[in-house]
Amino acid sequence: MSFRLITLSAFLLAITSIPAHAQELKPFEATYEASYSGIGVTAVRKLSGEADNWRLQFNADSFFADIREFSRFDKRGGQLTPQHYEYHKTGLGSDRHKVLRFEPEEHRVINVRKEDRTLENVPARIQDKLSYQLQLALDIAAGKEELQYTVADGKKIRHYKFAVIGSETVKTSLGPVKATKVERVREEDADRETTIWFAPQWEYALVKLEQQEEDGKNYQISLTKLLIDGKTINARK
Repeated sequence: MSFRLITLSAFLLAITSIPAHAQELKPFEATYEASYSGIGVTAVRKLSGEADNWRLQFNADSFFADIREFSRFDKRGGQLTPQHYEYHKTGLGSDRHKVLRFEPEEHRVINVRKEDRTLENVPARIQDKLSYQLQLALDIAAGKEELQYTVADGKKIRHYKFAVIGSETVKTSLGPVKATKVERVREEDADRETTIWFAPQWEYALVKLEQQEEDGKNYQISLTKLLIDGKTINARK
């Protein structure tokens, strides 16, 4: 379960507040319940800021481990540019800490804690492991078909690709909502599958995520509470 909690933030994609017509960010707070092998974890994502100064943070707590993660970035038009990223995991097993500073004009991502892992000559529009999640939602809201992202992850650069495959009504704790269904595009022989549902009428918030693991087990994340601009969202109202 410790590994599942560590990777929880990577699975919680684009929990955002982005009107499709304006592609603007709004402050939000979203609470999720995750279930794996009968063990539950509560996670909270919160976006705060304004204009070109934003902060997205993620907190998850369980008996096994605690995670604190955040990203600072600016937004110009429909593009997010990360400035600073931190990840801290404490609890059972080894602690993990990661601090990255982005210098887009120099095409560099500095690994503050381990400078020998600094990334040079990085591609334009590189993201961190939180900012790309918001960029994904922005791009879906804008109707873009090419959903590919380059992400700095410690000493590595990772590549993620997604595809919109349709829409369907999803049952949530807040009530039923029509959602856009998105899949992570992987190699043809990959055994892992990831499916995500975003709700356009709730400013493209993520409402559900399912992952089929390589061992056949399922991992699910569900939205239980959502505030956008300080207002509680409830489909039953």
